Amino acid sequence: MAISHAVVALNSSTAVALNTDANLTNPVTGEVYPTWAFATISIQNVDASATVYIGGPGVTASSYGISLAAGASATIDSLSQNEVIYAISSASSSNVATLKVTSA
Repeated sequence: MAISHAVVALNSSTAVALNTDANLTNPVTGEVYPTWAFATISIQNVDASATVYIGGPGVTASSYGISLAAGASATIDSLSQNEVIYAISSASSSNVATLKVTSA
């Protein structure tokens, strides 16, 4: 088991993949491929006022899985290597903190 953490910059126009070591993107489809399998990811909105929206690759401020108010956090367990969590912000720039635990 390995644990890693990061602060990830978000914006309000493009969803960002949170649980990859590198955002390897297929130039034809735009799909992001994980380079590491994270079994668990915890995400904390560290912005003072922006809302963060979490979901799949098409996440937006109106189409999302969950929303995180300023200071809120969420943990997603049992992810496999092909399951990528994305986030986007309600503000032009904000940050989330991530804590990732690998199963291997």
